[in-house]
Amino acid sequence: MRTLSAWELLQVWEDGVPFSPMGRSLHLLGAACSVADMDSIAELSIGERDARLLLLREWLFGTKLFNRINCPRCGEPAEWAIQTSDIRLQEPRADAMASVFELSRGELRLQFRLPNSHDLIRAASGELSDPRRLLAGCVLTVNGEEKDLAPADLPDEMWEALEMQMEEQDPQADIRMMIGCPACGHQWETHFDIGVYLWAEVENWAHRILREVYLLARAFGWSEYDILTMTPKRRQLYLEMLS
Repeated sequence: MRTLSAWELLQVWEDGVPFSPMGRSLHLLGAACSVADMDSIAELSIGERDARLLLLREWLFGTKLFNRINCPRCGEPAEWAIQTSDIRLQEPRADAMASVFELSRGELRLQFRLPNSHDLIRAASGELSDPRRLLAGCVLTVNGEEKDLAPADLPDEMWEALEMQMEEQDPQADIRMMIGCPACGHQWETHFDIGVYLWAEVENWAHRILREVYLLARAFGWSEYDILTMTPKRRQLYLEMLS
């Protein structure tokens, strides 16, 4: 992985605007990993994908996260600020090839992989109406034999154990936060999606940087490329001269 220059990030943003939220996350990560094939990025486990997106966010915008969310009880805004280290539950792996894990309970022995973006896309499309069908799609073998599983094929305790082991192996896949409303005191749990959060930051940055390009190009006649390849500090100094 590597960070993206201002020129590269602006191009990634422009190309990713038509994509779905998940497609934008994969597009961003593909650029940072220098991978053009989105399928290979989509095969990363959800936790591995999000651990990499969190690292990319640190490189692009720093380690402090800010957000505002409306209270579900009174509707007033509640703000929060955390460090990326507060929600980093796993580090990106150098070798991110899909790993195979085993789970044994009684006479049952499963080999499985971790859920990835392909699975979430299928779930979002309605193809996997039962959440256990997503888990079933990750099971590779049952007692050494390949098998297409239905939710009824395994006892409840086996599905629960499988879900628990997946969470243990891929903790970054589901980040939850407690938010408190300063107006009414209500507290609630919310899911934090680093992909959606990072894309919103990139979009805000893109609109701001294009405004800066416009001002500097009009004032000094420089090209977009020349302006974008300046350091942020130098761009800011030139902008201050205009004011």
